[in-house]
Amino acid sequence: SLLALEASEDLERLGVQTEVVDLRILNPLNIDKVVKSVEKTGRLLVLDGGWLHYGLSGEIIASVSEVYKFEKSFPQRLAIKNSPAPTSKYLEQEYYHSKEKIIEKVKFML
Repeated sequence: SLLALEASEDLERLGVQTEVVDLRILNPLNIDKVVKSVEKTGRLLVLDGGWLHYGLSGEIIASVSEVYKFEKSFPQRLAIKNSPAPTSKYLEQEYYHSKEKIIEKVKFML
């Protein structure tokens, strides 16, 4: 996503190297790209535009965990809250992803 790329650029300026894997095709899910990236970095943050529970991010983390043993950091996911979409601009800022939220989550993982 564009937010992930923007966050990656900002993190690079802070000295944190990242790799963004864009899974454009979800069925069939090509987990090999993700596993190769995790093998390089030792970390996984899945940015999901869907709800936190029972979503694609959980499936990606489970699939990678079946073939890779995480030692540096537990895999993390950033998804929208399990509630109806807000109707006010203020609440949207809390509900949807932002570049700042992604950067904060990556820093947490380090």
